[in-house]
Amino acid sequence: MEKDLVIFDGSNFYHGAKRLSPRTHLTDFSYRALAEEIAGSKNIEIEYCVGEIVQKKHHDKSFKLYANQQALFYNLEKQSIAIKKGFMLYSKLSFHEKGVDVQIALDISIGAIKNKYRKCYIISSDTDILPAILEARAEGKKIIYVGFDKTISRMMKANCSKMICIKKEMIKKFSS
Repeated sequence: MEKDLVIFDGSNFYHGAKRLSPRTHLTDFSYRALAEEIAGSKNIEIEYCVGEIVQKKHHDKSFKLYANQQALFYNLEKQSIAIKKGFMLYSKLSFHEKGVDVQIALDISIGAIKNKYRKCYIISSDTDILPAILEARAEGKKIIYVGFDKTISRMMKANCSKMICIKKEMIKKFSS
């Protein structure tokens, strides 16, 4: 039986979860348990897509962000979750994630064309990936948009096969 695919847009998930439950620590969160509940199955592949933070000399914030991200990566690896890395561009005194949306779009499109999944659950409200979603649906795949309570993307909802809403209780349920 084909596995379903669950894709976490790391930054999108972080901000959505923090909006619902600000005190939740996501470095030790049960991502696999949440993904299994969303998909209603244990027969899933899970990807976590995120910009990789590098330590920048004389930039204390980058060292703290890097340490937290390494703790997150360790937690994801313990749960057998594939980590797909983009990169972080530092400009104008802040970090900007690059390459993550493209990675997600490729995984959706190529996975659909090569028949690597039956259903794909996308935990992201980023409409930049809509062309990939439409291509996968044209290939006959079910694409399920997983959004956050009170911040649902109308465009994602309208262009996916189905929508699931993550509520505060779900975030708390899978927190350590």
